[in-house]
Amino acid sequence: MYQLCRKINLLLLAVVLMPTALQAAVLEDFYRVDAGGGTEQTRDQALTEAFELMLVRQVGSAAAESQALAAARQDPKAYMRRIAGTESGGVSVEFESTALRSLLVSAGLPMLGPNRPTVMLWAVESRVLGTDHLSHGSEWITVLNDAARRRAVALSLPLADLEDRSLVAVDNVSQANGDILKQASKRYDASAVLALTIEGEADAAVLSWHWWLNDQADSGQITAQSAAAAADELMLAVADRVFEQYAVAPSDTAEGSDWEVVVDGINSVDEFAGLQRTLQQLGSKNAPQVLSVQGDQVRLALDFPGTEAQLERLLALDQRMRRMSAPKAELADVVQPVITETAEESGDADLNATTGESETESLPEPLPPQNRMYFRWR
Repeated sequence: MYQLCRKINLLLLAVVLMPTALQAAVLEDFYRVDAGGGTEQTRDQALTEAFELMLVRQVGSAAAESQALAAARQDPKAYMRRIAGTESGGVSVEFESTALRSLLVSAGLPMLGPNRPTVMLWAVESRVLGTDHLSHGSEWITVLNDAARRRAVALSLPLADLEDRSLVAVDNVSQANGDILKQASKRYDASAVLALTIEGEADAAVLSWHWWLNDQADSGQITAQSAAAAADELMLAVADRVFEQYAVAPSDTAEGSDWEVVVDGINSVDEFAGLQRTLQQLGSKNAPQVLSVQGDQVRLALDFPGTEAQLERLLALDQRMRRMSAPKAELADVVQPVITETAEESGDADLNATTGESETESLPEPLPPQNRMYFRWR
């Protein structure tokens, strides 16, 4: 027992001392919002804008207008950890995640934390000499990346090297060939695919987009007075569609909240740290608790306010975790029902034995323990 506790303590210490690595589907600046900067905007107005942006990130644009949040809007500073000024005259606000979660749980609103599916963007732009792939040095790339950060979208861009260009032609993007774009995106382990065609000048651009995520497909067209406004509208639409599939209802309306996650293949401190970060970003109120470490297997207790399907989908955002079936040894440990015989049944059994007849009763298949999920780290 002492050696187990010492091993766990050493692993946790290593996680604390290790620099945090950015993972594609985890937005590290999720709780930090930059807002304001307008010449006629007061500091309080900038703080209110930051609070509204934070709410939309976590509950989606539709639920952000809920009357259940009206009281919180009167005092947004209660949910802010740190406030700083920016060079443009705006504010940079870091929000308190625990306070926000308590607010949304009490309001009964589904929410989504920093774990987001990676969105692979394939974009083309109509130019004087024809339509071509959007280059990495394009002003549109900067505008789209800024809008993605603002709306908490895990946007990713292809390398645009020879392999990408051989797989994805300009027409594949402009004509929204989903099969080709999804196949090319597998190179980057992206969960979602966004095809974008940009036409016109920046101040009167038309953005035509197509979207694929899991079994969902959608499309639309955006016209705005500026490139920034068009990009923001696009990323808000993307964020809302991600929210539709991944948002988790508060624990009092979900099927359960106590889960045990068993992960095989954890062979180093780096891998353990990666697992810890993945579980910590699920939006749970309490931090994951290590139950045991045996060889390369780690068991953790997790407080997750959602269903098994929701938890599996969120964990699948980390490409290193692969769902496994419960081991047979674990199924064998499930307690079977005890069958007792009445006197009459005992007499019938003696009679059957005398007459040479036998009666067999099939028992139900053993089930894995409830709320326990198995994964392999790869």
